[in-house]
Amino acid sequence: MYYQNLLLVILTFILYDNTVNIYAYRTFDVDGVETILALENETINIECKTDGPLSYCGLINPTGERCSFKGQELHLGSCFNKVNVTKQDIGEWTCHLGKSAIGVETTKKIMVRIVNRVAAIKQNVTAVHGREITLECVTTEGLRSLVYCRFEPPNRIAFNINSAVNFSNAILEKYYYPPTRSMDRGDCAVTIRNVQYEDIGSWTCGAGLDDGKEYIDVIMLKVEGSKFVLIYGVTIFTVAFCLIGVVAWKHRIFSEFLPSLEEIEIADMDARQRLRATQSSPQPSPQPERNDPEVVVQSPSESSSSPVTATQ
Repeated sequence: MYYQNLLLVILTFILYDNTVNIYAYRTFDVDGVETILALENETINIECKTDGPLSYCGLINPTGERCSFKGQELHLGSCFNKVNVTKQDIGEWTCHLGKSAIGVETTKKIMVRIVNRVAAIKQNVTAVHGREITLECVTTEGLRSLVYCRFEPPNRIAFNINSAVNFSNAILEKYYYPPTRSMDRGDCAVTIRNVQYEDIGSWTCGAGLDDGKEYIDVIMLKVEGSKFVLIYGVTIFTVAFCLIGVVAWKHRIFSEFLPSLEEIEIADMDARQRLRATQSSPQPSPQPERNDPEVVVQSPSESSSSPVTATQ
């Protein structure tokens, strides 16, 4: 009877332990920040740690409340706070770690998110135009195997994907499953080749679990121009600015020698006034033609019938 009761206690403990482990939150490094993905009302450990003994350790939650720690854990370089996660706990937690009584302390940021059974590791992703980018969702109840993984791109055809799809046989020659991920570990992921501006928008990832249901989350993808495009644009702008400067400089030089439009108009008005003044002034009367007298010189040796006529 004793052994039966003992066996019953052991079985109860195992079942209870498995039930508890279902709510196994997961922790990821997102852009250098520790990020905890947990279900609502799940108990998590928010741990602050460093590589040496601590003289003090403090923690500030997203609402601004502070708590401090003491005990043997400080000598081990860590302190932690158990939290039953609610919506008030969503956001940034800040650790303040003092390695000595005097000096600069160490700070650490921890992000807490309440998610569903499948969640995007990073909800806002920025890609570089023409490069690759990986979008991924994971199970939040530990490393649970996925039945299937699918994605719905913005304004495009939805597709399902698994580890059999690699770079060489990419779906639509654009999407493939990243080799460092595994659906057996609960990774629903896709790598996008040659990201274009048409890929901007909301991407929905959906994963099927063994309960027969699909769980989804949304990832917002932004696309920025590459460094080459930026340098090319700056170069074009610089060249255009220089050309405008040269044209303006030449216009200024020629304008010093050429009369302005105002000067031309003034000169034209002066010419018209002079012309009108000339037309309105009285014309001089014509002089009568002068008739000069004729002088006839006759030589004595010549006949009077052959006169020489000279006109003066």
